[in-house]
Amino acid sequence: MDREKTNKLSLICPSCGGRMELSEDGESAVCPYCGHKMLIDQKDSAQEEYERRMANARAEEDIKDLQRKRQSIRRIKGWLIALCVIAVICAVNVFIPGSPMHELAFPQTVDPFKDVSLKFTGMSGEGKAELQISRSAAEYADTDNFTVTPETGLSNGETVTVKAKAPAGWRFEPDEKQFTVEGLTAWVLTTDQLEGDNLNAIHANTERLIREDWDDIVHSSLAVDITYTPYRMYLFIADGDTWYEHNVLYDTYEVNVTRADGSVFTGYEACRYTDLKIPSDGVLTADYGSLQGFNFGFNHGFSYAQSFSGWTDAAEMEADLRHVRDGYHLAD
Repeated sequence: MDREKTNKLSLICPSCGGRMELSEDGESAVCPYCGHKMLIDQKDSAQEEYERRMANARAEEDIKDLQRKRQSIRRIKGWLIALCVIAVICAVNVFIPGSPMHELAFPQTVDPFKDVSLKFTGMSGEGKAELQISRSAAEYADTDNFTVTPETGLSNGETVTVKAKAPAGWRFEPDEKQFTVEGLTAWVLTTDQLEGDNLNAIHANTERLIREDWDDIVHSSLAVDITYTPYRMYLFIADGDTWYEHNVLYDTYEVNVTRADGSVFTGYEACRYTDLKIPSDGVLTADYGSLQGFNFGFNHGFSYAQSFSGWTDAAEMEADLRHVRDGYHLAD
């Protein structure tokens, strides 16, 4: 075998796979890695052995690849079968009333605000909103499913928003509603708030005190008649939160007393009320005081033992009322 032909052969060591080196005489080849030696005239049989081993190795690897592919296909088929079974079960459950799948596919639609409302409590400006849920809504409504914004610091007339999140098996329509704050206890800030029964109650108490104050005069020989009519209401509001009384109201009356000699005496009475407020039931509450002013009965033709409180001049009365209300402003 000539050297040129030998060079064209693959001189790979059949033992270690290293590249073999050709001897100078070209009759043998030696592996520099493991020392394996073979004659050139045996080259064809060695090469065939090597190629046979490599073919076997490749065949074994192909078999393993095929086995892995078959296992992968079996696993995929198994998953597909399992998914199909689950899908069938779910599909069947969708049409079974009361099942979880049925509730997810066909949720019940309800208006949650038919059974859900807000209760407002406290003073206007500091009020709170409390969620109210009726027993009939217990199966679909829970306080955790609702958010109230804002929830505190409320005043009458403001708007509060309630958002609802339906639990599984239910759908809320609508899922949001706005409520107007009302019914909070409110400080009386203007005399316009005093009307109807509340105004009548104030006047009735003032008139009772006037009658008691003048009782001795009217039932004596010094006078023959007395009439009294509302004059004006003075409402003072505290300028800050540090004052003991939040508001002060003076219910003033003009009093006319007919003396025994036929002359008429005119005076003015003022009854003092403090911390007037109107709670949710609309019935006015207040701290009731007494008639204001000074005793002047003896100075105006009545016995000194039968004196009463009041002013003889309306302007003087107003000036005195304003003076004693330092730290307050006159609302109306």
